[in-house]
Amino acid sequence: MKEVNPKETSRGQQFEIWKNAPNPMLIFVKKMDVTNLVRISKKRHLKFNMLLDYCIGKAAIGQKEFYLLPVGKKLMQFDNIAVNTMVKNHLGEVSSCDIAFNGDLDCYNSDYLKYTAEVAQSCVDRDL
Repeated sequence: MKEVNPKETSRGQQFEIWKNAPNPMLIFVKKMDVTNLVRISKKRHLKFNMLLDYCIGKAAIGQKEFYLLPVGKKLMQFDNIAVNTMVKNHLGEVSSCDIAFNGDLDCYNSDYLKYTAEVAQSCVDRDL
């Protein structure tokens, strides 16, 4: 990662808001038909939530803005992105789990299963 000048990016205005936020994030709300994901999940024996997260990562990986995030009072440009998912841990609470994303479904599935299981058992958030 490297520091970038917010004024030289498309995220300059957002950075002014984010830099003082305790936990900056983006939230999208959209009604979607996930029928095909349900079919793929059943046919290939893959977790539905993993496939949904994978689709989010696949959409985000091509957007340069998703590589720019505030770190402290600086705007940093990352080389890679991660998809965050919430995991119900063994205490019945929710933990956060970041999973690196490179676009490879088999790799992402393997990492998803590994890291969500670890977070569920340990109750410790996995932040990249």
